[in-house]
Amino acid sequence: MPDQKRHYTKFEKTRIISARALQLAQGSPYLVKVPKGITQPIDIAKLEWEAGVIPIDIKRKGA
Repeated sequence: MPDQKRHYTKFEKTRIISARALQLAQGSPYLVKVPKGITQPIDIAKLEWEAGVIPIDIKRKGA
């Protein structure tokens, strides 16, 4: 996860992964080594999430 100490809701996690998938679909470079056969941006974004390298964070109101 991007910040191991921070807990993300399922909605925040979904928003981060989908925003990263959009970036990948528009040509952003991969931040992890992608196994052969994985080509869908959403799957690559999930791999990046698991590796904790997605450069996107959530700012909560009042936090």
